[in-house]
Amino acid sequence: MKKPLKLILVLISLTHFAYAQTPPPPEGYKWVKNEKFSDEFNGDHLDTTKWYARSPYWKHGRPPATFRAYAVSVKDGNMQIKNSVLEGDDKYNIAGGAVASRAKDAYFGYYEARMKASSISMSSTFWMKNKPESNECPREQLELDIVEIVGKQKTGGDFRNVMHSNTHIFHTPCEGDQIVKSKGGQCAISPAANEAYHVYGCWWIDENTLKFYLDGEHKFTVNPSTHFRDKPFNRPMYMHMVTETYNWETPPTPEELNNDDINKTYYDWVRAYKLVKE
Repeated sequence: MKKPLKLILVLISLTHFAYAQTPPPPEGYKWVKNEKFSDEFNGDHLDTTKWYARSPYWKHGRPPATFRAYAVSVKDGNMQIKNSVLEGDDKYNIAGGAVASRAKDAYFGYYEARMKASSISMSSTFWMKNKPESNECPREQLELDIVEIVGKQKTGGDFRNVMHSNTHIFHTPCEGDQIVKSKGGQCAISPAANEAYHVYGCWWIDENTLKFYLDGEHKFTVNPSTHFRDKPFNRPMYMHMVTETYNWETPPTPEELNNDDINKTYYDWVRAYKLVKE
């Protein structure tokens, strides 16, 4: 949130809160910014050398919402994803957004985004995923959900006052249905995710260890399922910032989607860091 502040003490306080620090690095290492997955969103358009305005990795999303590039804008120091009514489509009647990184080599490191959720029953998310290494079986796909938020609850669980984070392994065997193994964690968010900006972060330490942070504080650690292999999270990913509908949550009404006071998710910045030896 980049607004002029009159009081120096307020400026110092808000700056400290807004710019969460990376975790202390291991002895002999330092954090170095990974520019391919970092953006301050201070301009007047999306940097298309870094981002796709509409993800090529997941083009349509989950009905009744789909993704449109026009939902994405950069203004007032934020990337904004505006959800709206989509006309003329029987399957999809809501336009959300899915911004994706062009780079697909996000690996061990620290990833964080400062964001404020919309106040409608659509998600506001920050996550990473990869494609299977091949079409041969068996094959696997990995997903790291740093945070999934829903700013207005209707029928689902509490995704407004609780930070939900998950690791998923999608295993496709040569016979039978796909198997999904998931492990996650959660913690309280205060103020609520649609009422204030928060910094959501994850330190992807190694193939078995992911630490999750809220506003710069470590909240919980997740060790992904080792059902299929001893070191499950062992492949690079691309990054996603997405607003979508869930099959367990009642979608927003046209009136809610047309209300510009509540229909946007705001991403103040996204930052990534790698550990390098000093």
